[in-house]
Amino acid sequence: MKINNQVANASLNTLQQAQQKQSEQLASGKRINRAADDAAGLLIANRLSSDINATTQGQRNLYDGIGLAQVYEQNLSNISTSVMEMQQLSVAAGNGAYSDADKQALQQQYESKAQEIQATIDNASFAGQPLFDGNSVQFNTGESFTALKTGDVAAELTTQNVFSADLSTQAGAAAAADSSKNALAYLDQLRSEAGAAINGFASQARNLNNQQVNVSQARSGIQDADYAKTSSDKTATDILAKASVSVALQARISQQQALNLLS
Repeated sequence: MKINNQVANASLNTLQQAQQKQSEQLASGKRINRAADDAAGLLIANRLSSDINATTQGQRNLYDGIGLAQVYEQNLSNISTSVMEMQQLSVAAGNGAYSDADKQALQQQYESKAQEIQATIDNASFAGQPLFDGNSVQFNTGESFTALKTGDVAAELTTQNVFSADLSTQAGAAAAADSSKNALAYLDQLRSEAGAAINGFASQARNLNNQQVNVSQARSGIQDADYAKTSSDKTATDILAKASVSVALQARISQQQALNLLS
């Protein structure tokens, strides 16, 4: 009789442990809550979680890259608008009907636009990162690095004599108009590169998002509990546990009755 009780108690303990495990799974929504539940599965799930975290940060980095490239391109657009106005002023200065005073006024407007461009170059930044220093700004995608090469606009416009025009003569006005034309071509190239970078960052971000979804699904299949199945299993375990308790109680009662008869 003692052996039977030990067997019943062991069975009840096993069922109670199963109840506890199933309750944890239902509460957490996870099939694996500790290494003992599935050691190999836990290692794989943790590795996938690490990949997901890296991919998530990579997406954030790329979105920062998109933001930086958009601000960079907008500032280039503003500079281009000023250069266009400078080109117009240069062409206007070539009008022989204008007096020296008229040309002086055009010169002052031209220099004012040059100062606006210089102020834009000096102040343009993104999160403290200067945008016109000619450096390459890199972004870690979690798998590799991608970059946006910025232009040293001040140096290029200085080389092209955009900041040192003399509109007082026909030759000077013509040279200023040519310089502005060349500067616009340079700025358009930078804007094109910025636009390509924005599209490239966005494409990589979409790819990382798709990868994250797929890896998350794989992790879910390993780590997450099947709620319906776990609920059903727990119901069955609860019934067996109650039955085991009844059997154990009945065994104790029968044992006590037998002892009473013998006494």
